[in-house]
Amino acid sequence: MLAMIFQNIIESKYHYQPSWIMVIIALSVMILGYLFSAFKTRFNAFIKASLTIRVGNKLSGEEYSLSHPTSILLSINFFITASLFILQAISSKKIFLSLIDFSFLSYLLIVGFLFVVYLVKILSLKIMGIIFDKSAAINEYVFVIFLINQIIGIGFIPIIIFIAYGPQSFTNVFFYIGLALFISAYIIRVGKGTITGFSGREIPAFYLFLYICTLEILPLLLGIILFEKFA
Repeated sequence: MLAMIFQNIIESKYHYQPSWIMVIIALSVMILGYLFSAFKTRFNAFIKASLTIRVGNKLSGEEYSLSHPTSILLSINFFITASLFILQAISSKKIFLSLIDFSFLSYLLIVGFLFVVYLVKILSLKIMGIIFDKSAAINEYVFVIFLINQIIGIGFIPIIIFIAYGPQSFTNVFFYIGLALFISAYIIRVGKGTITGFSGREIPAFYLFLYICTLEILPLLLGIILFEKFA
């Protein structure tokens, strides 16, 4: 009798996920829902800014564009969704072999690492703007950094949902979609920073090269080395 029961059991195409993942996804969706209902005009403006240069320039020129609740909440959404995708990617062992636990503590460590990296990056850019008296160009680039992160933070929502709760046969597809999104955003951000720096010789080439190496490439390499060593 038991043998017949076990023979009729069909292997599930889905996999178990800790409950805290659903909480993070629900929080992300709630953030977008709140922004769409409370700041619909501003929320739509941020979306258009990622597609239209004119709208982007208008928003970047506003004094309180980054301190607006829409920008702050979208940045929070980026940190919580991007960190979850990074943890999913690391634990999948598709980038490199790692023994890191798929746990809430590991997730918080990734959130903290991302926050520190971007905090140091923004402060360094602000200092460069003061030193070279090019605050306008630096502020434009800082806005681009935030804008790109906020947009890919939204894009990560369906990706982390399908990786977490979709059929295992789809996991690889959405993992590579998320990776392509991350790489594309990185290239666009660095490219925009280079264009901003060289346009009109806003910043000397040596300091621009130094910035790209220390604050764009080095944190990426450092993150990989740390996870390979301690994970």
